[in-house]
Amino acid sequence: MTTPASPRRTRNRTLNNGGHGFGFSLTVSSVCVCVLRGCALVGACGAVTIGAQTVSPPPPPSHLVHIDVFATDARGRAVEDLKSSDFELREEGSLQPLERAQFVRAAGSAAAPIVVRTTADERDAAVRPDTRLFGIFLDQYHVSSGASTDRARQALARFIDRDVGPRDLVVVMKPLDSVFAIRLTADREAAREAIRGFTGRRADYEPRNAYEQNYIAGTPARIEAARAQVAWSAINALAVHMGGLADGRKTLIVVSEAIEAAERRRGQEYLATRDTAIRSANRSNVAIYTVDPREAAAPAGDDTLRPLAAETDGGNIAGDLDAGLHRAAVDSSGYYFLTYRSARPDDGKFHDVQVRATRPGVRLRARKGFVAASPDEMLRVALLAHANDAKPAAPPEPPPHVSPLVRPWFGLSRGPDGRSRVTFVWEPASRVPGERGAYPAAVRLVLTARAADGAVVFDGLVAATGPAAIDAPGATPARAVFDAPPGRLRLRMSIQDATSRVLDVDVRDLSIRQMKADTSIGTPEVLRARNAREFRSLEAASAVPVAAREFSRTERLLIRFPAYGPDGTLPSVSAKLLSRLGQTMRDLPVAPAAGPDRENAIDLPLAGLAAGEYIIEVAATTAAGDARDRINFRVTP
Repeated sequence: MTTPASPRRTRNRTLNNGGHGFGFSLTVSSVCVCVLRGCALVGACGAVTIGAQTVSPPPPPSHLVHIDVFATDARGRAVEDLKSSDFELREEGSLQPLERAQFVRAAGSAAAPIVVRTTADERDAAVRPDTRLFGIFLDQYHVSSGASTDRARQALARFIDRDVGPRDLVVVMKPLDSVFAIRLTADREAAREAIRGFTGRRADYEPRNAYEQNYIAGTPARIEAARAQVAWSAINALAVHMGGLADGRKTLIVVSEAIEAAERRRGQEYLATRDTAIRSANRSNVAIYTVDPREAAAPAGDDTLRPLAAETDGGNIAGDLDAGLHRAAVDSSGYYFLTYRSARPDDGKFHDVQVRATRPGVRLRARKGFVAASPDEMLRVALLAHANDAKPAAPPEPPPHVSPLVRPWFGLSRGPDGRSRVTFVWEPASRVPGERGAYPAAVRLVLTARAADGAVVFDGLVAATGPAAIDAPGATPARAVFDAPPGRLRLRMSIQDATSRVLDVDVRDLSIRQMKADTSIGTPEVLRARNAREFRSLEAASAVPVAAREFSRTERLLIRFPAYGPDGTLPSVSAKLLSRLGQTMRDLPVAPAAGPDRENAIDLPLAGLAAGEYIIEVAATTAAGDARDRINFRVTP
């Protein structure tokens, strides 16, 4: 027979006109997401008056909640003619208006059977009004062999023959069946075959396959804990799968003598527990009926499955298994489906609901409340809803174009996590002598840098650099510094004048190399000064290098470059001044870097050089090897 299980959260009360006890069954089947989250503050303050007009606050976000309710008269006969006005529903004590009260009759006994071959077939069949959904979990790990197994097989076989109709959907699952292979079908012969192959193995710890040998082994206590975890995960997966097929009441039959109520432990929060299965069943409108196939009553302390039925409006079946299973089928054949909107937040908490009949002499039975979705679950729902949306087509890349209006310079140094640090500066290009017509003056540009995968690594305004340029706080920076992965870097420079009018767009690719060699040199940068005061300002970290490589003999240059050795050591650095043909003219003194993250510096006055073209060669040497780089420049009178 079916015995009611003791509730865990609240006691049954006698609130209807007939003074009869009741419970509740609620599931959240669909969610209306409110975008205007800021409305909560307005709603708390009430209506707002603006001038002569009173503006009411927007309604709070609501969730559509479905409740399946059983109505009987004093003799236990079903009452099938109730209307919305015959129900009174309160959530947390607050009266809620019903949107709909529909009596659902699903006998599953139509002559033509349903053919289910695909997932789409399963979903289409599940939403038919004359179809009932049954899940059967055969817990081999927690049913004793012998008489208990025989009683379970025989009772379930009779249940399939007597109570499951041609248009009902059923699935039989065992502990080690894949959760990805769950599919409800109308194939009753397949269900019978699965039931015939059921064998209880409680207290039998001999591994029967490679999975058990590798993952469910050890001491009996350890094996029991692993088996309990497998069982709870399977029950939870069945409840979730059945809940995703239809909104109506679903029936999950769990054949087991007892399952250890495993608790969550640190690092195992993602694993299912008894509470997880109860929450999933409540949200999915799945009623769980536990079947204890033992002939004798369960010993004290061996009733860990009772909360499953108590919390999901199911039942605990023991003793007369046929009567209990038949009661489970009858419960899913005729019930009222109440629908209302709840304004409760997505807090993941249990919310009490009370329903009573306003018609005298009518008794109601249902669950005691529902568990709201958590914010994380709502986010997952929103993301999954758009997971298969068509991706917007990426705009075609503009063709490469080198603008004659600017002269850019790019420098590379080591960045974090295998990336390279890119430094970018630019100057307006010099006007060609004798060129006619108006020549637009570039004042600033917008630099956009994209990696090979399309990710934007920099996007911002950059002002022009020049002699003794300094990045002043609050002003448009005269350089851009960002980290980029090795590979192709697509650069787009939108060149603007003083009125922000776009003069030209420079588009080019830059190849970023990874500076992972034991000995390497970053790109040397050149800073220029026209007098002693400007040169002193170049010692600041905010001093900006220049892109120009043509200088007057009256100027003084400061060349800075980073050098890297193995394991953060400082290499030995040197520099030479070469002629245009690469012949050594003299060695240049180098002020070594004060640390691995600092730069080496060369002070080069140009007054002692004749007009012409020159080369500066810098070198870094370690026991692991050496590295060199060159800077070409011109000196004018």
